[in-house]
Amino acid sequence: MPPNPTAGDGERRYNARLAVPHYQDIFDGWARASAAVRERARARLDIACGPHAAERLDLFLPEGRPRGTLMYIHGGYWRSLDKSDASLVAPPFTAAGYAVAVVNYALCPAVSVETIVAQMRSAAAWLAAHHAQWDAPPGRLFACGHSAGGHLAAMLLATEPEVKAAVCISALYDLRPLLDVPSVMEATRFTPHSAAVLSPALLRPVSAAPLLTALGSEENAGFHEQCGIIQRQWHDVHAGHIDCPGHDHFSILDALTQADGAIAIAALRLMRSFDDTPSP
Repeated sequence: MPPNPTAGDGERRYNARLAVPHYQDIFDGWARASAAVRERARARLDIACGPHAAERLDLFLPEGRPRGTLMYIHGGYWRSLDKSDASLVAPPFTAAGYAVAVVNYALCPAVSVETIVAQMRSAAAWLAAHHAQWDAPPGRLFACGHSAGGHLAAMLLATEPEVKAAVCISALYDLRPLLDVPSVMEATRFTPHSAAVLSPALLRPVSAAPLLTALGSEENAGFHEQCGIIQRQWHDVHAGHIDCPGHDHFSILDALTQADGAIAIAALRLMRSFDDTPSP
């Protein structure tokens, strides 16, 4: 059963590290697995996609011409982790014929979340404009993100028509409850105004691009609340939800990084649905 949404304070509702004390072991495992992927993959690493030193991406390529490009955005509450921790998401998608761009961004508190959103919009525009460099078709850019990365992927659906679909895993859609989470506020310095204007749930999708959501049964109560919020507010583009029984906020990535994982299967099904759609 999910945690009781009325129990405890903001930290208990939204601090995933508090709920999963061995999180560092998981992060270390992601880093090791990602390094192994980079060693054996067909990849172009550390490509600049914007003016800031952090605006870089790693591009993983399939055999043959890509069917499209998946932009993956890592989590870390906008304040931690790196694209080098997220290469492990690529193999199920490159094996299915897609290019995967694992993107980086500057971190809080050095920059604001508003700046990070702008960097992700810029990265999406860069990928849409440069698809021919890896022989990918136009009009086949998809976004996927975990946690804060899921928030950023949802913001792309609210701002960037180039993104044709998004998969948001354990994501944040209404940032206003984070004003009561000291561990988040310390890095992000949200104000009531910035939390509102950076909340996808308070915006409208810029197109009819579909959104898939995913959530683990063992996640903090706040993430369950967030998922309900976006399903209600974006009901017209919400294309489905992937329940991940037994998974917490971090182990849920197993369902994305394994070829037989529920999120990988659902994401690929959604992406393949665009194969029959004429490119612009």
